[in-house]
Amino acid sequence: MAALLATAPVCSGAEQVKLPADDPFAGLAHGPYRTGTEEQLWIDEQRLETTTQVADDRRPLLVQIWYPAKVSKEAQRAPYILNPQLYSTELQKGFARYKDVRAASVRAAPLASEPGRLPILLYNPGGGAQVFTGVVQAEFLASHGYLVVGIGHTGLNGIERFPDGSTYLPDVEIQPRFSEEEKQALSEEERFQRTVKHYAERMMPTHVEDIRFVLNRLARANATPGDRFHNRLDLERVGALGWSLGGALALQATRDEPRVKAAVNLDGWLFTDVADSGTQRPIMQLRTGPVVEADEGADVREVEASAESRFWKLYARSGADWFDVMLPRARHGHFSASSLLLPHDPRRLHPTLAHDIVNGYVLEFFDTYLRGREPGVLLSGQRSFPEAGLIRNKK
Repeated sequence: MAALLATAPVCSGAEQVKLPADDPFAGLAHGPYRTGTEEQLWIDEQRLETTTQVADDRRPLLVQIWYPAKVSKEAQRAPYILNPQLYSTELQKGFARYKDVRAASVRAAPLASEPGRLPILLYNPGGGAQVFTGVVQAEFLASHGYLVVGIGHTGLNGIERFPDGSTYLPDVEIQPRFSEEEKQALSEEERFQRTVKHYAERMMPTHVEDIRFVLNRLARANATPGDRFHNRLDLERVGALGWSLGGALALQATRDEPRVKAAVNLDGWLFTDVADSGTQRPIMQLRTGPVVEADEGADVREVEASAESRFWKLYARSGADWFDVMLPRARHGHFSASSLLLPHDPRRLHPTLAHDIVNGYVLEFFDTYLRGREPGVLLSGQRSFPEAGLIRNKK
């Protein structure tokens, strides 16, 4: 992998992170910079919280930020989950197994003096997932000189309390529910289409507004003397990425938020209406491809075929470059950190290799469309992975 990333910028004298051999994140490629991270609670005082019925409740977002950092050799790595106590009791029980897992970043480390102004990437987790599930992509991209902001879309991530002591409990329908009669009467495809419609109409606009609000907060930080990121953010070079539902949201943002110049979807079905309209921004999708399991029924296969058709509808209606990368031996979890924390199925792609493939393509994509560099060896097709197939369409 090092050879494939040889075109990445090198920071003279920078020391890459080295993890113990038994660490679940050991073996992953990193860039020339060490990375720092922190969580912050941002409240959009201009927007009512639409997922609760509490009067005058304002929209809260817990964000996690990753950035190139100045790190001392003795600094301790941050926990994989910075604040597990903020989530539901049920989730906390599951998180307990990861209490000793450490990420590569250092908590609240000073921002590195190089590499100047940082392009911005907005990471959106999957539905029901948390921002830290994107730590592999976030740390890798931050180690190559990007500022990565993971947006915890309140209501979909299981959070029930915030660092300021406030609590949160949704009391409106965020996900569509089906009665037993509807489950019997509707096919998997019909339920899928209803879910797409429900999200696109009710929740997607809220999540796009989350992205808009985060960009406004970053602009304010960039303009505020004394802020860690004062005059260090390149607000003209903004991209979005995400896993699963968050990946579909990243694509939607290229249509609905003009500041988002390019986006990557990590194995997300298109639960947003961008598939119907297309986008005028460069996009990349990395996905498992149409894999059919032996025990899948006809209904499930119908849904998968419908989801596949939406990818190609998006491509046909888009007016900018697009890239489609398939990893046939990967599964959905290979595009998040969870794949590195669970037992490996030898029939599947090794998760470390899967992440290195994903990170290689994602870095070249954003370097091309945000930094204005020539396409790297992967995007240009000069080199490839046997485990991945690439379809390119240059407009």
